[in-house]
Amino acid sequence: MNAHTYFARADSYLNVQWSEFRSPWAAKKVRPFITISRESGSGGTSLARALARALNAKAADDVSWTIYEGNLVKKMLRENRLSTGLDRFLPEDRISEVHSSVGEWVGLHPSLWELTQKTVETMAGLARSGHAILVGRGANFATAEIPGGLHVRLVAPVDYRARYISRLYGLTESEALAYNAKRDAERSRYVASIFGKKVTEESVHDLVINTSRISISEAVAQIATLIQARSTR
Repeated sequence: MNAHTYFARADSYLNVQWSEFRSPWAAKKVRPFITISRESGSGGTSLARALARALNAKAADDVSWTIYEGNLVKKMLRENRLSTGLDRFLPEDRISEVHSSVGEWVGLHPSLWELTQKTVETMAGLARSGHAILVGRGANFATAEIPGGLHVRLVAPVDYRARYISRLYGLTESEALAYNAKRDAERSRYVASIFGKKVTEESVHDLVINTSRISISEAVAQIATLIQARSTR
């Protein structure tokens, strides 16, 4: 073997060894995702849909931003090969101990606590995969330690949110006030029971938007700009 061949082989060997040595520490690509926490009537669903349209309009061909809201539990159930009919036991509220104990007793399904934890795992998995818009269910807490996330909280005055729900569902303003109060209380209980946190905790949010003062289109523009900045870091 001549010297040239020897050194070529040695160089090739060292490159392979160095590649294998580095691989456990190699930086993984961080994919962006968004969580939306919202007060009832502040426009969370409208924002999510407008965001998905805007982000997908500018995304690469192999990228698709997807909203996970009411469809999140059904996705978790399908992933675990469970009946999608179980989603009625998993509202965005605290776990029902009565329904849980009955289900376990007759052996129909895993405990509702276990199903809720699987929902949390599903949210984390979607966040790691990137290009997900996760609405509600404490997604900001479930994904707080995952890089790439932009955590948004929507708020608005009580009377503004009541008028929004009144128009949306054809309710009187007093009915809309009661509806929003009930939904906010449910979401607060859910986050407290699953994550031991207050849904209003400010430190987990990157951006708090008052939708009575900032329009949905303006909010979309702000969020899209932040996502673009993070994607090009």
